[in-house]
Amino acid sequence: MADSLSPGPLYFWRETDSETGWLSQWYDCPFKDDEDPKKTYKTAEHYMMHHKALLFNDPKVALEILRADHPRKVKALGRKVKGFDNEVWDAHRRDIVRRGNVLKFTRAVSEEGYHRGTAPKGKGGTKRKLLPLEGSLRDMLLATGDRDIVEASPYDSIWGIGFTAANAEVARESWGLNLLGLELMEVRKMLRAQDQKEKDDGKFVEGGEPATKKKKRDEENAEYRGEKQDE
Repeated sequence: MADSLSPGPLYFWRETDSETGWLSQWYDCPFKDDEDPKKTYKTAEHYMMHHKALLFNDPKVALEILRADHPRKVKALGRKVKGFDNEVWDAHRRDIVRRGNVLKFTRAVSEEGYHRGTAPKGKGGTKRKLLPLEGSLRDMLLATGDRDIVEASPYDSIWGIGFTAANAEVARESWGLNLLGLELMEVRKMLRAQDQKEKDDGKFVEGGEPATKKKKRDEENAEYRGEKQDE
C-alpha cells in the first residue's frame, strides 16, 4: 500500500495501474447513493457525468450514462449533455466529484475480491499482477496519511496536472489544477474527521471501522449478492 510513511506525492492516473488504479475515476467499483438507493454507479466517472446531465436537465443522456458499460463511453456521453454551460458546471463540478468519491470510498456494494487496479479488457488482459486491496477502499485512502494525492495525467490540466508522474517534479511550477487530487484529499479529510467522531462516541468495532457503517455495508453486500444470484 502507498502508505503515509512513503515520501512525496502519491501520483496516480490510469485505472489499470496495479498499485494506484483505485484512485482513478475510471476504477471499476460499483457503489450506491444514499439519496437515491435505486441507482448503482459502476465508477465515479459514471456518477460525475450522470449528475452533470441532471444538472443541465438532460434525463435522456443521464440514463444512457447509467447504462454505459465503460467509463470511456460515459466520458463521451458527458460531452453530449444538452444546454451545457461552462460557468454553471465550474460552479458545481467539484461538489459533484467530491460527493461521488465519498460514496465510492464508503458505499461500495461489495469489495470482495477487488484489486488496486481494474484489469484491462480485451486480449491478454494485464501483464502486471494486480495487487489485492488492503482492507477496504476507505482503509486504502486513509492509509495515505497526509501525502499529496496527484492525478498525473499528461492530457488533463484541470482534473490532473498535465504531466506524467515521471515528469511531474521537474515541471512542478507548471502543474495544472489537480482538482481530482484535491477532492480526494478533501474526502480523506472528511472520512478521518468522521472516524474520529465515531471513535469519540465509542461506536467503533474491532479493526477501526465505524460500527454503524459496517452494519449497513454488510446488509447491503448481502442484498447485492442476493440480487446477482437472482439474475
